[in-house]
Amino acid sequence: MRHPVILAALALLLGTAAAARAEDWHDNVDLAFVDDPAVLGQWVSVDFVATPDQFVPGAQRFQDAMYLSSMEFQPGGAMSWATDGEASTPRPWIVWTKGLVLHQGGDKTASGYTIKRIDGETYMFLEWKSGDYIIRHQKPRYYVLKKK
Repeated sequence: MRHPVILAALALLLGTAAAARAEDWHDNVDLAFVDDPAVLGQWVSVDFVATPDQFVPGAQRFQDAMYLSSMEFQPGGAMSWATDGEASTPRPWIVWTKGLVLHQGGDKTASGYTIKRIDGETYMFLEWKSGDYIIRHQKPRYYVLKKK
């Protein structure tokens, strides 16, 4: 037999969880593809910083293992990437368009990227919109990737 107090408490809990999910931040990820030949190819993570101006080539600030190991930007907006040091894997729910990496799966984020030449090397600064951004509404941090 179902107890009405337990059912009411469960309904309240589920309603609160649904309301919290409704407050999650999501970006517009339904954008047209615009080519960016400069981004094509493989990029390897070299640092993870709070802001791009904190990056110093050759002086890694982030001391832990980086979750994102590498990314490969392919023609037409396709992508693959490697996490936790594993092999690069195609991610059909993640695509790119000029200046943005679009997570069209559950996260629904549009992470901006900027490419800069520093000391003769090409680096990408990629907004990392994880749960800290989506749920906690924090500013994204940045992966710094070097073109291979």
